[in-house]
Amino acid sequence: MSRGTDGPAVIVQIAGGLGNQLFEYAFGRSLALRNDVPLVLDHRSCFPHDFYKRIFTLDKYHIQCGLVPPSEDRSSFFGRARRRVARYRNARLPISRRSHVLERDEFACDPEVAAMRITRPTLFEGVWQHEEYFAAHRDILLQDLTLRVPISDESKAVADRIRESNAVCLHVRRLLGVPNQADAKPLAPNAAIHLDPSYYDRAVAFVAERVSQPKFFVFADFPDWAKEHLRLPFPTEFVLHNGPDRDYEDLWLMSQCKAFIVANSTFSWWGAWLATHPDKLVVAPESGIGCGLKSIPVSWQRL
Repeated sequence: MSRGTDGPAVIVQIAGGLGNQLFEYAFGRSLALRNDVPLVLDHRSCFPHDFYKRIFTLDKYHIQCGLVPPSEDRSSFFGRARRRVARYRNARLPISRRSHVLERDEFACDPEVAAMRITRPTLFEGVWQHEEYFAAHRDILLQDLTLRVPISDESKAVADRIRESNAVCLHVRRLLGVPNQADAKPLAPNAAIHLDPSYYDRAVAFVAERVSQPKFFVFADFPDWAKEHLRLPFPTEFVLHNGPDRDYEDLWLMSQCKAFIVANSTFSWWGAWLATHPDKLVVAPESGIGCGLKSIPVSWQRL
């Protein structure tokens, strides 16, 4: 659905991969609910310039929002220039009076932004990767973020195997972003981007002490690396059939598991967060997710 933005509205710029898009949507949806105003997604302005050729994927879900019309596309040279001017002008104003809000701190929830009263069309630009922005609306978000598109037969078969076992989702990420390119190769090891492989050894041992007869379902952007470095002494299945174009199916499969070993990735963060198993066990890196995401729910175990 498209709509104009003449009245009060929360407008959120959508960018990045599916994990980032989910954070941006959850932030905007929660802020719109608190203000009882419409949520509108700017799904047009960023993706034409995305280095990894990622696309808008939230349309696969039952999202409750409007979409900006073509007239509000800011992907052109002049559109980006107008947005830079808006950033500059608004940076001089108190948060409460801004119509363009640029995220000030990627590492924490900004209390002034979270408490904003929306009295005009207000554009929010950032990643908003903190659960505190939207935790109060978890039940609503779980409804919104159910898939509206059919699941493939291959994924249904994997889901059956997940439900028939004490399934542990283990996610491995080796890219700073996942390109839709057939010749993609992992980046050189970088401590700021990649987890030390010993994290997985410790996490697997931790989970195995608490989950009876675990079966590990491994999701990885580079399966060859995962197969070489993950020699698990437990039943293991590598989930390989979904590529970048069907990453939403992998995320859905992750959420069907009972336990989780989260990678340095917003993608597996959401796989664990969307899971509703009553005895869910989640292990996450002690230092947070990658360079920016430090929001680890208190019920998750840090290693």
